[in-house]
Amino acid sequence: MMQEVKNTANTVILVSTGTVCGRRSRQTAQSELYARALSRFGAAAVLDGGYGSEETLAERADALVLSGGGDIHPAYYGKQLTGMDTSVDQQRDEREWELLRVFCARRKPVLGICRGIQVIDVFFGGTLFQHLATAHVHENTIHTVVTAQDGWLRPLLGESFPVNSYHHQAIRTLGAGLHVTAVSDADGVIEAVEHERLPVWAVQWHPERMVHGLCRDTDAEMKALFCDFLARIPEKTEK
Repeated sequence: MMQEVKNTANTVILVSTGTVCGRRSRQTAQSELYARALSRFGAAAVLDGGYGSEETLAERADALVLSGGGDIHPAYYGKQLTGMDTSVDQQRDEREWELLRVFCARRKPVLGICRGIQVIDVFFGGTLFQHLATAHVHENTIHTVVTAQDGWLRPLLGESFPVNSYHHQAIRTLGAGLHVTAVSDADGVIEAVEHERLPVWAVQWHPERMVHGLCRDTDAEMKALFCDFLARIPEKTEK
């Protein structure tokens, strides 16, 4: 199959990762679908190993993808663990917080996916529902989202479309500077945001699992979302 490639001139995207406990050491783990989706549209994905200078990574990478995963430790938004929190990884929390800080400081594009939208919201001062009353709508299901008329998604994906859903937490109060750009048709849960001043966008679903020829959780196609994100990365200049 021929890939549809955008000329992104050696664009490198840093993708955040989770960690798992191996027999002899902690291991970095992430779905290959993030890298495959970005590669399909012309960019190279590099997985963050969890160590080393965040400043150096932000200097050398062109953009950041905050990927999906477990729950953020609720201490980040003034709450305590409830016992319903899943796969809390404080090392990952700290790492993604710093990565987001340095990429925003350099005004480099950031795309949050699933857990990523929650990290972004909390980073800007928002809070989360620790367990949705309507979690059955969002845990391992397909449901419809409706896009905001004036948001970034409406021109790309239309007014409504089906998305995959793998979460039990969600944005409760918006962080400073964030605007809602899509909500769940079933219960109004926030499904996408964008920042009013910074190049930061995020969705609650998994677009890397909605690319034709790669993975199709739903009939909706996320090519336009990825291509739009890559198009927002400034062109590299000769040094």
